Amino acid sequence: MSLDNVAGIAGNEQSPAPVSDTAVHTAGGDGPLSIRDAARSVIDWRRKSAAGKAAKSPNDQSNLGQDASAQSTQSAASLDPTTQSDPAQAGDDAGGESLPGETQSQDAVVDPRIKSGEQPPIEPPRSWSKEDKELFKALPRETQERLADRERSRDSDFSRRQQEATERAKALEAERSLAEQARGQYEHALPILLSNMQAAHNGEFADIQSMDDVQKLAVNDPIRYTQWDAAQKRLAAVHREVAAVQEQQAVEQAQRLQHYRMREAELFAEKAPEFADPVQSKKLMDGAVTVLRDLGFQDQELGELWNGNRNISIHDHRLHLLLRDGIKWRDASAKARTVTARQVPPVQRPGAAQPKGALREAELQNLNKQLDNSRGNNAIKAAAALLAARRRAAG
Repeated sequence: MSLDNVAGIAGNEQSPAPVSDTAVHTAGGDGPLSIRDAARSVIDWRRKSAAGKAAKSPNDQSNLGQDASAQSTQSAASLDPTTQSDPAQAGDDAGGESLPGETQSQDAVVDPRIKSGEQPPIEPPRSWSKEDKELFKALPRETQERLADRERSRDSDFSRRQQEATERAKALEAERSLAEQARGQYEHALPILLSNMQAAHNGEFADIQSMDDVQKLAVNDPIRYTQWDAAQKRLAAVHREVAAVQEQQAVEQAQRLQHYRMREAELFAEKAPEFADPVQSKKLMDGAVTVLRDLGFQDQELGELWNGNRNISIHDHRLHLLLRDGIKWRDASAKARTVTARQVPPVQRPGAAQPKGALREAELQNLNKQLDNSRGNNAIKAAAALLAARRRAAG
């Protein structure tokens, strides 16, 4: 049936109106409607109908797209009095412009998921907390889409910036490594350059040994004096550069030594927490100086070792003696801990007879206490005395 037949039937008052179960939408206003106005009217009506049926069952929502599509097609055909072609051709005759809502209507018919009113859920960002994710699920879908897009954009920008920062850090590290290498080569070459320049100067101007020779050279041979003076200035410049490099190296060495001291102090406090107390630490330092002096170290030597201006070899006999004493003390302490502790004899009244061996037991306890309270050489002596007393008690 063409659009002209539909228009003729609609204008004939004597023709009976066909009976249909499809809901009819009547556009407001007087006079004929254009295809564009009719389509816009149908789109507005569909939106209002969808909002009114949002609380209905899923079956009603799934039929919403089909009913709206049928109403859109029938209304557009009935309101066009000028054409006899299908709605697609009418749209081409109107100028080839697509109307708002046409793509949505086609997608509603083609996509079964949208046709049934079901859309895939939008997952909240992974970096959000559990509470924020629950709030995200309660938001309208349009708000969820905007938040998800912003989070994706932010994560993408963060990843890009992080990658750029990593690449810049790698480039800077490579440049720093090359600069350090070049600096090391320069500092290593400076003394050699100074030595070669000094040797060349002494060979060329071997006759210039004093200021009188310089004055005679300036009077008798001004050109050679100019050459001598230029060589002296070059040597002085290289001397200043060598001095500056040595000073910088000394500052860097002092910084490395300071960091090394702090790190080793932290490790020692971790291994021996009882010396974290300043009083115990000072007592340890004084005892260490006494032990080192007994081993043969001089005060000046100890000061140079402390300031990092001198090194000690692992082959130094004094270090070997210190290690020997430490090994002996450790062995004595281990043996003392492995001996089975005996019960203390009961306290007797004055004048009462004591059990056999009570005096020896008291002596052993006294020596044990001395060993626990001793350090260094005194601990070794106390351990030796304790072992001798135990041998006597066992014999």
